[in-house]
Amino acid sequence: MRPETETPSAPPRTPGSPTRIPLSLWPAVLLGLVAVGASGYFGARWTAESLHAELALCPPVILFDMAGAVRGEGPEQLAAAVAREKEQAERLAAGGFLVLDAQAVIAAPPELYLAPGSNPEDAGDRPR
Repeated sequence: MRPETETPSAPPRTPGSPTRIPLSLWPAVLLGLVAVGASGYFGARWTAESLHAELALCPPVILFDMAGAVRGEGPEQLAAAVAREKEQAERLAAGGFLVLDAQAVIAAPPELYLAPGSNPEDAGDRPR
């Protein structure tokens, strides 16, 4: 008969004592954390790129009423008012908005219209 050899066992765990992760498991834990972080980063980047591509195809729209903006201006201020409003429309276009003349639109939601004399930076808070 062979004598039974006792294998050393871990000391008994008491309730409430922290569980220790064996040293051989740390590389696997770190590799898992790196994999999760990398997949989150690349997933967010892929989503952002697809959103940018969609926005390039379908820019946000602003309806700009040029006639309403210059209404009431005297003949001597008309050219300056038109230039001022056209500059505002060009700033919006440079910011990524598609600026359309409101008189050419048959129907649209009211939040797409830019009020005459309003700040063009307010247009960035609007939904598409």
